Amino acid sequence: MIPLKLTVEGIYSYQERQTIDFTALTDAGLFGIFGAVGSGKSSILEAITYALYGETERLNARDKRAYNMMNLKSNRSYIELDFINFENRIFKVTREFKRNSKNFEDVKSPTVVLYENINEQWVPLESSNTQSIIGLSYENFKRTIIIPQGQFKEFIELGAKERTDMMKEIFQLHRFDLQDKVAALYKKNQSELDQLNGQLMGFEEISSERIIATRDKLNEERESFSKAQHTNKLLQEKFQTLKNVKEDFLELSKMKSLFQQLTDQQAEKETLRQRMIRFEEAHSSFFHILQTQEKLKKENTQEQSKLQLEQTKSVELQQATQQISQQLQLIKPQYERLAERRISELDLELILQLINFSTEIKGLKESVQKGRDFVQKSKEQQVQCKTSIQQTETILHGLKQSKPSANELMELGQWYTKQQAIQQQETELNHQLQELTASITDLQGDLQRQNFDPAEFESAYTAELLELETRLNALNDEKAHLLLQQKLTQFAENLRAGSPCPLCGALEHPAIAEGMDITQELTENQRATVEINARIKSKVDQKFEIEKLLLRLQSLQVQQNDLTNKIQANKSQKSAHLLQFTWAGYSSTDESMYIQKKQELANIEAQIIATEQIATTHQTTLADIESKLERANVKLSGLEIEEAQKQTQINQNIGHLKHLNWADYQSREKPTVENEYHTLKAENLRIEQDYNTLTDRLNKLNSQSAAQNSLVQSIQERIIKIKSEILHIDTTIEQLLQASVFNTIDQVKETLAENLPVQNIRAELEQFQIEFETLKAQIMQLEKKLADKVYDEAVFIQEEAALEESSHHLKILTENVGKCEQELNQLESAYEKKETLLQQQAQLNLRNDNLKQLFNLFKGAGFVQYVSSIYLRQLCDHANIRFHRMTRNQLSLQINENNEFEIIDYLNEGKSRSVKTLSGGQAFQVSLSLALALAESVQSNTKAAKNFFFIDEGFGTQDIASVNIVFETLLDLHKENRIVGIISHVEELKERIPISLSIEKDEEHGSQIFIN
Repeated sequence: MIPLKLTVEGIYSYQERQTIDFTALTDAGLFGIFGAVGSGKSSILEAITYALYGETERLNARDKRAYNMMNLKSNRSYIELDFINFENRIFKVTREFKRNSKNFEDVKSPTVVLYENINEQWVPLESSNTQSIIGLSYENFKRTIIIPQGQFKEFIELGAKERTDMMKEIFQLHRFDLQDKVAALYKKNQSELDQLNGQLMGFEEISSERIIATRDKLNEERESFSKAQHTNKLLQEKFQTLKNVKEDFLELSKMKSLFQQLTDQQAEKETLRQRMIRFEEAHSSFFHILQTQEKLKKENTQEQSKLQLEQTKSVELQQATQQISQQLQLIKPQYERLAERRISELDLELILQLINFSTEIKGLKESVQKGRDFVQKSKEQQVQCKTSIQQTETILHGLKQSKPSANELMELGQWYTKQQAIQQQETELNHQLQELTASITDLQGDLQRQNFDPAEFESAYTAELLELETRLNALNDEKAHLLLQQKLTQFAENLRAGSPCPLCGALEHPAIAEGMDITQELTENQRATVEINARIKSKVDQKFEIEKLLLRLQSLQVQQNDLTNKIQANKSQKSAHLLQFTWAGYSSTDESMYIQKKQELANIEAQIIATEQIATTHQTTLADIESKLERANVKLSGLEIEEAQKQTQINQNIGHLKHLNWADYQSREKPTVENEYHTLKAENLRIEQDYNTLTDRLNKLNSQSAAQNSLVQSIQERIIKIKSEILHIDTTIEQLLQASVFNTIDQVKETLAENLPVQNIRAELEQFQIEFETLKAQIMQLEKKLADKVYDEAVFIQEEAALEESSHHLKILTENVGKCEQELNQLESAYEKKETLLQQQAQLNLRNDNLKQLFNLFKGAGFVQYVSSIYLRQLCDHANIRFHRMTRNQLSLQINENNEFEIIDYLNEGKSRSVKTLSGGQAFQVSLSLALALAESVQSNTKAAKNFFFIDEGFGTQDIASVNIVFETLLDLHKENRIVGIISHVEELKERIPISLSIEKDEEHGSQIFIN
């Protein structure tokens, strides 16, 4: 993963939007991010990891992460990251969360969107999971690409199990963990075999003889069923004819009874029809006009009440208007003198400012004098500090001239270290070769003890196994013959005179065979079968053990050849390395001169560091003095300017006075003047407010009074119109009564009060007439149909009983046929399934033996741990290339027998000790070496053109020489197509890095990013 651009806003100390263009930084190969403690350097890394994974090192979901990450002066946080993955595909991820406007501490869950740049267009993806895109989990991303502050030593401090799990994920070692897969296959196969054996137990009674007997019985049942089915069909036809006649007679009787009921209802239906006609006439002529009359009377009553209420309101408004007018006449003279009172108010305000300015000028004069004294003293300190700096720089120059060559000593130290490594490797290779030779000898002895002959073993094994299988087949045939003979004996013993033979069906048995007891023969056959099976299994196990020994012997011989080649290569390397010793004044076998020069260099470097620290202290003091002097001069100038401005303002205010005189108030106290000013101002404000309030109220009352008078008039007009409409309706009702069947309006209202459902009544009458006529026609038709027919109940009952008896007999025969068919189908299916299960049983038994042997091979996680240890040792070897150089060949890293890191101390006879004994600076060096090696191993799997690495800590723990070595190591990474980013507050690094970012924290605008 290589970042292209990062935008942050409202995150930690970044209040305003800041954007980092990583293109120029990554092109340089090595870049830095510098700033003071707390300026927001580490927040850049947290923004990258949070954008990609939604996780941060300092906060988790339980820590109210969204609220604590958001800047306290911001209501919105936004992160946007553009990056390239290992497939050179360009992606963009954005995360945004906002603060609840009603609750400051409530920050809504972030929204995240992942885009891919396709054909110069940002296309949003369905999933926002970046792990598959980057190829690393969050934890391993922190260990191999971006290493946050406080986590640099995590890898060397991991336990064995955690480190193995990490190696499994990073290098995909889970592909070597076959134990679970083999165990699952073995368990599955064993389960299938157990199920198969259980299924076969249910097929012991299944045979071909039983199938033949069941098929014959089915044919007999089918013939009986066919005869009974024909008889039942004839009885059904006869009974159906009688049943139809009976149903017709019953239907005729039912219809006549219903017709009589309808005849009795005719008079009632006619009365209902007359009531309906009278109601319809009253409704059509009087209903709507009566409703209108009632509505107008009700409306007239309401308008009369409303008129009385509004007339009362009108009188009240007239009284309020007269009262407000009187109050306004009383306050009007004071309001007309308000302009003069305002001028006096402004004069008092200017006099108060004059009093304040006079007091401030007095204080400014005192501050100016103090500032001049401070400036004079600071200039004297500045001259003294510059003299001390010149003296210190002279001493430092002399020390650097006398220092031995550090590069020559470093190269010589590397030569000695490599020489020791070559000798140590030679010893280890010879020791490994001896152990391998001993193991090969032991394996060959094991094969000899098993009488193994490579030329004849395979043919002898095949011939013996074939002979045993032939004997087993013969025993199986003999067992089948004995079981058949035993079954025939059982049949013969069960034969009885008059009962059919189960084989031929004969009823007579003139010569029944006498059977023999073959139990002894069966037992002997079973014993021989078990013995042969045991011998076959023994031969197979013996072959497997020999093949396993041969496979291991072959592997050891390959390793022996590899070790021989390595020993020869080591010898060549040793000779070539000796030819590279070209340093005059030093010995290739004696390191004493090298150690003496190395100590001399260390002493001088220590003096240089102490002198540089003194020079730095003087420089800091001088910068502090100059900074204070500059600020004092600026402040002094500001005070003088402010004093002049105050005096100018006093002169302007005196000229602006109109009614009052400054001389009358110059000697008075400020509280007295303030009291007079506030009293006058409050009185002026009260007069203005009272006059405006009364004027507004009077205008409002006049408008309301006019509107009220208009409303009263409109109500009176409405009442007159309603009374006219009521009179017109009364005349119309009298005319309608004269033209109708009703004598009075009360008769009309009584008729309408019935509120008859006219539509329902009309439908009911029509339905009655249709039913009456239809039923009458059906009765005539059915009487005509039954004119020449007679129904006899006794004959019907007799035929019904005969049919029931026939149907019951047919049902029994149907069930018998079904049972026989089902039994035959089950037997045939079971017999076929039994044959299939026997074949599957043989296959599963063979597979079970093979899986058991594989399970024993992969039992435990030893194989995965072995592979993990190989990767870990390779990682350690790669890390030592840089670690040797950083420690000046004094320390080395190794893996012990428990797969834990240890340190080899060459200054103490090459003895090993725990990595926990390292100092802070040494821990940083070994962690950096391992992190670089791990990142190279991981990212080499991605086959990317360039790789990225970011570290955030550690340089402050290094001395100057160590910083130089670390810095040169990081520069070399650029030559290896690696991009390295550094976060630090060490200013010496900033001067040596070609391009960098500076983070500065502003109290008003938050953290700001600048490119250097």
